[in-house]
Amino acid sequence: MKPAGLVLFAVLLPGCIDIPSEPPDAPSQIIVNVHWQGQGVAGIPVVLVQTRDSVLTGTNGVALFSAPAGRYIVRAYGINRGGPVLLRMDFDVESKPGEVAVVDIVDCLPCL
Repeated sequence: MKPAGLVLFAVLLPGCIDIPSEPPDAPSQIIVNVHWQGQGVAGIPVVLVQTRDSVLTGTNGVALFSAPAGRYIVRAYGINRGGPVLLRMDFDVESKPGEVAVVDIVDCLPCL
């Protein structure tokens, strides 16, 4: 009986051991900073295209998105780069798990 008990113990033991699973990837953050000469530009519509999340920049010119790590397109509306105001501008951004990616957008206010 002893050999059978050892075999049974050896077969059942792995089922009792709790194998740790890897934690899910922490979400990343994407910060969009719209500014002119160090001052934030409020009220700019910004969209994270792949998730369709849309926000307006706050009084500090910042829009914040939380999303899984990956490659995204940030779309900003009404940005002026000199000349006519562009209807929209797209910016590529890559975010990594648990990290912050920053998109810096200069909006030339006096260029209207």
